[in-house]
Amino acid sequence: MKKTLLLVVLMLALPLLAFGASSDLFKNLAGTAEEMNSMRLPSPDAVGTRSGSAMIPIRFVKGKWTIDLPVEAAEQLKISLLAPNSEAWQIVADADGRRVNLRENLNTLDYRNGQIGLDGVSYPAEVFSFDYTRAGSWRIEITAPKGTFLEGATAGYLVVSNNSPYQLYTHLDTFRTLVGNPVGIVTSVFDGSAKGGTTGAIASVVETAEAELRRPDGTIERVSFGAGENGAFKGSFVPRIAGQYIAQVTVRGRTPKGDSFLRTSETVIEVLGDNAKLGASSYTTLIDDTRMNVHIPTGGLGVGRKVIAYGEIWGRNAGGEEIPVAWLSGMTVAGGRKTRSSLSLTLDARWLTRSDAKGDFELRNVRLQDADYFVTLAETDRMPLTITALPAAANRAFSSEISDEMRMGRRPYADVANAVGGKLMLVHGYCSGGNPYPTSQFSNNIVFHDPNRNRTHDQFANLIKNFGASYPSFGIVAHSQGGAASLHLYTYYWSGLDSATGARLIQSVGTPYQGTALAGNLALLGQIFGAGCGSNANMSYSGAATWLSGIPTWARAKVNYFTTSFSDVWYRYDYCNIATDPFLGDPDDGVVERAYAQLPYAINRGHKTGWCHTGGMRDPAQTSDASRNADMNANAAR
Repeated sequence: MKKTLLLVVLMLALPLLAFGASSDLFKNLAGTAEEMNSMRLPSPDAVGTRSGSAMIPIRFVKGKWTIDLPVEAAEQLKISLLAPNSEAWQIVADADGRRVNLRENLNTLDYRNGQIGLDGVSYPAEVFSFDYTRAGSWRIEITAPKGTFLEGATAGYLVVSNNSPYQLYTHLDTFRTLVGNPVGIVTSVFDGSAKGGTTGAIASVVETAEAELRRPDGTIERVSFGAGENGAFKGSFVPRIAGQYIAQVTVRGRTPKGDSFLRTSETVIEVLGDNAKLGASSYTTLIDDTRMNVHIPTGGLGVGRKVIAYGEIWGRNAGGEEIPVAWLSGMTVAGGRKTRSSLSLTLDARWLTRSDAKGDFELRNVRLQDADYFVTLAETDRMPLTITALPAAANRAFSSEISDEMRMGRRPYADVANAVGGKLMLVHGYCSGGNPYPTSQFSNNIVFHDPNRNRTHDQFANLIKNFGASYPSFGIVAHSQGGAASLHLYTYYWSGLDSATGARLIQSVGTPYQGTALAGNLALLGQIFGAGCGSNANMSYSGAATWLSGIPTWARAKVNYFTTSFSDVWYRYDYCNIATDPFLGDPDDGVVERAYAQLPYAINRGHKTGWCHTGGMRDPAQTSDASRNADMNANAAR
């Protein structure tokens, strides 16, 4: 009896013992040749930021700030103040010689107090709305009492938006944002109502373009732009220190009708100090009768540096034709010395058998990415791959089925899928103050709690893994960033997710799988309101795209996701949050645009209107939808 009890205890403890390790829990990712395109990095010009508004820094001189503001469309004009002390300021608008003190006329204006934020990060906002007012040049004058500003410094931002179709599109020209490596910033104006979107014809004449670059040490660099290709303008800078940079691009121009306009866009740029280099060739060593290590020589990575490596194995068949074998990827840790280090990925020999490749092997499209920010550290188009000895599995006939072991590697612990004690984990989002879901609407649940913190997807995922290590298995219902972190966990690490049973392994609501425009705006606001949780580059458009390029289609297929947006009512503006509305494209939930909440190859469970991202918005919080929560609870894996 005692031996039986001891055996049961040891079996239940296996996950706990494994979770005490690190690289032992990395999955060995692989997939078919047909999946290679989805695993490659997108072009940098495809993942830029669109902006139909201007976010103008307010810098007082002797207590006064004035701007001549071009307003090219009179419909749905909004002027917002984002500042710690804005309610103490006087704001006067002068249009066509008619001066109006907005503070003294609140009863005749559509005035709203609100918050601009993302999950647990929010800052106060005042919004003055005008409909069908006069277009043309507006002079805005703001005065502030002493003690509410620092002379010459950025005291706040004036945000201006209207119903104009003319938008700014800004992107970087590289994902290798490293110290000493030139980084280009490209911007252009397009007609958002025209077919073709950002690839359509240039819809205006750009008169001036420049960028204000805030470095990690708080200093500011001005970046000038020159005319580039296809009507775009380009500037560049060379980062000298590692850390987070914020680039605000300002463009002035004229529409085809001759109306002046002003637009800005905000981009978060993570710069790393690595100087990694890939070797000229790679080779394999045997692990067992099924697997091999693929060794990729590198330089410039410190021993123990964790990165994501990716490469595609190609070879030739018996007829001499080039054929793709499989792609390989995964977390890996640099070993050896800093000047001569090596990374390794695991290759299951059954991929070779499946492809019928015989020789002349090479790795193609090899890249190394930082595990937190997905910055490209090094890359090469191809390198020879020497395979000196094949595992026994390479000489066996291949069955028609691709196994989970071929896709994810070999489990480091026993399968405990049928063990008693599986749970449904409720996971909150970025910098959240607590669990947003009503726990009474979910059975047999546990609540993940990491309050008021800014985590990268990788850091977030490891916290979820460690929290779940006390249970034989768990499924997840997540909100916002929690959905991306859960998918990241399932992709790269072994955890209790891999032992769960049930219809839906990961379910998410309101997750910005392809990013949100607010990542850049909030990065700037954090400079004047206080850093708080800080900004999160993983949720920018570019950061989300580089992260998503490493997530296989078979991992995405384990996600069931839901999206929401405001209710469309004819007699009032369409928005969830009037303060974030100028930065987002309709429809949205106040934080995430429906278009950018999509996760290709996952299971879209539908879109509902009348629900917003969090509480305090125009419609109820999406996590409080009892009908959807009942559906998720009934179908959740545990």
